[in-house]
Amino acid sequence: MNTKNGPFLETVIRYGSYPLILGATAVVLFGGLAAGWPYFPTVPLTVAAALACVALLERRLPFHSAWGRDQRDSVCDAIHAVVNLGVLLAVHGVVAALAPLWSAGTWWPDQWPLWAQALAVGVMLDLSLYSVHWLSHRVDWLWRFHAIHHSSERLYWLNGERRHPLHAGMMAAPGLLIVVLMGAPALAVGAWLGLLAVHLAFQHSNLDYRVGPLRFVIGAAEVHRWHHKREYEDAQVNYGEFWMFWDHLFGTFRLPKHKLDANEVGLKETDFPMDYGAQLVYPFRSQPAAADASSGYYSLACAAFLREADLAASYEASGDLRAAWRAHELGHIVSQPYVGLHLRSHATMLGLAWRTREYPEVLAQVVRVALAPVGHALGRTPPQNVGTGRFGLMEHGTWPSELDPTTFQRR
Repeated sequence: MNTKNGPFLETVIRYGSYPLILGATAVVLFGGLAAGWPYFPTVPLTVAAALACVALLERRLPFHSAWGRDQRDSVCDAIHAVVNLGVLLAVHGVVAALAPLWSAGTWWPDQWPLWAQALAVGVMLDLSLYSVHWLSHRVDWLWRFHAIHHSSERLYWLNGERRHPLHAGMMAAPGLLIVVLMGAPALAVGAWLGLLAVHLAFQHSNLDYRVGPLRFVIGAAEVHRWHHKREYEDAQVNYGEFWMFWDHLFGTFRLPKHKLDANEVGLKETDFPMDYGAQLVYPFRSQPAAADASSGYYSLACAAFLREADLAASYEASGDLRAAWRAHELGHIVSQPYVGLHLRSHATMLGLAWRTREYPEVLAQVVRVALAPVGHALGRTPPQNVGTGRFGLMEHGTWPSELDPTTFQRR
């Protein structure tokens, strides 16, 4: 490249890449969707083009050249990106499909233009992301999910999507539930999530870009990199996914003046798995259930849950849906004290509800999958709740007569 033009081009990339690429993405998403362009393929293609630009630019102007080299993580991160971006883009379709099943709220400013509605979604959704993110650094079992995101020894454009899909759902679900119940349209939700995907690529990129005073307002890389420090005590800062409002409000904003070194990110653990499958099961394999297992209750609960799941499948195959649901309910009761089993219980009930087209129950199970981890984190899981939409989320129940309370065997 001509050396005379080199410094000028670097300056353009450093100060222009974020506003130009994110701005162009916003124009296409908000303007195009408002003009009637179809969500698919408009959003996927726009997001893919923007991510490709970030990937190419960080090769031209890296923050740390060492972060540009593969560290046995590229394939794993690519799979994370495909899975999580697919889920992110599919949220629009899920919201659009499920919206007729409940009465939308009347508190949403649907007279606003699409871009303003999308920004409103972003402000409320980011509070959900911030809150669960903050909790994930303080609750042991949530940290086991979130540690996957922090496990990379470098920061580059794919790191924004290195997340356990269950944890990504936990972070977004409370905010999504609120904005949807308020009446936010699927297009506004989908448009914001598309823009967020591009921002996250910038936030974790190895691109030496600057946003000036906006670094106090948005979670740019120069702010967010400090959240990935290897020293856990130093990483309790800058939780915001897009906005920095909540960090300022709750006192977690930090912006040191010196530059973060290339070897200062990651985890202290040196044997963290770098295969996608191993990372998916990592939160469950590392559960500190020794006390429960030693007393036998955890192993008894696992055996009882699997027994009831098998019975439910058998009853469903024979057409006895009432018995199938009751088996799932019994399995839920024994699994509820253990977060991994608890989530599996709701996943099996969600599958039955979907296969039998009980869409109100589908919605109820989606809500429970999202809120169950929060309940465990807050210690507010009600005993003997059977976990279906026919019962309140916090409704306490009595021990079922079908099960022995000591052995969990059917009477």
